[in-house]
Amino acid sequence: MTARTRAIRALATGLHATGALGPATTAALRLRGGNAFTILAFHRVNDEADPFFPSLSPGLFAARMKHIADNYVVLPLEDLVERQRRGRVPRNAVALTFDDGYHDTLTHAAPILARHGLPATVFLATGYISGAEMPWYDLLAHALKTSRKDILELVPGAMLRLGSRTERLEALTAVLRHMKRLSDPDRRRAVDRLVTELAPPSADVQKRLMLTWDEAQALLGLGFSIGAHTVTHPILARLEPREAWAEIDGSRTAIERNLGIRVRSFAYPNGGVDDYDRATVDALERSGFTCAVTTRRGLNTPRTPRLELRRGGPWEQHLPTYAMKMAWYQLTGI
Repeated sequence: MTARTRAIRALATGLHATGALGPATTAALRLRGGNAFTILAFHRVNDEADPFFPSLSPGLFAARMKHIADNYVVLPLEDLVERQRRGRVPRNAVALTFDDGYHDTLTHAAPILARHGLPATVFLATGYISGAEMPWYDLLAHALKTSRKDILELVPGAMLRLGSRTERLEALTAVLRHMKRLSDPDRRRAVDRLVTELAPPSADVQKRLMLTWDEAQALLGLGFSIGAHTVTHPILARLEPREAWAEIDGSRTAIERNLGIRVRSFAYPNGGVDDYDRATVDALERSGFTCAVTTRRGLNTPRTPRLELRRGGPWEQHLPTYAMKMAWYQLTGI
């Protein structure tokens, strides 16, 4: 822990101990002004503590949600976008989102959200819902975690050591970074090659990894809205236009067919500035989406494009530091 980190944590702890964090949050929101909102992103919530499949523990998630429920107004993402169009966003508005469609969104996150009456949006990668196929990035994580090999050749001449858990986690970071830069056909071939080379032991690791359609329907009854997240979670900017359209519109139609709802929101896979392009945004508009989220940090003001909404927030596990940084993020978006 650096000296700066220690100083920030000490300040946050002091504000929390004196009961000043709540008033500080209120003051930050007054300084910011109205008709703007932030969007927070989550993936897994469980108590597995598996670094190959990162997650928030239910206890930490519950503490964060209590703080948010006590200090912010949480509204569905799609409703916030419409409220902003009419100039009626509450000063302390926040939207909560979950990506991919993991089973623990229902089993672990949903009960905590229900306890506080908080709505959320879950974005489904529809090709993995109710199916036997594991998302390609999780398949790589499983292969690197369980392989008996000590070394992996990522590309000719680039060798990754797998001798320890730390080396395997570093290898996973390098492999995913490499995969996200490839064209989609090249990425599919590379994933198949690496998984074959790693030869992970067969195991029923994906049996309860993702939601089923019935479970997605149950989330609707628990106050969730459902958005689209493509079919197979490719990097859309690496696709040909017709392939991108199939991923975008295919995920929307799968949700509408299976759940009987209109899908208005979308989340870009990976979501960085290089992960989608103008053609992607145009395809979303043609498909009828009214809003889409990136992973680009920032506040969403009336000037933010509705199909390029900013999404981010603090990640600290120390709750007072999280609360203080959340107030700062609400004020500045950084």
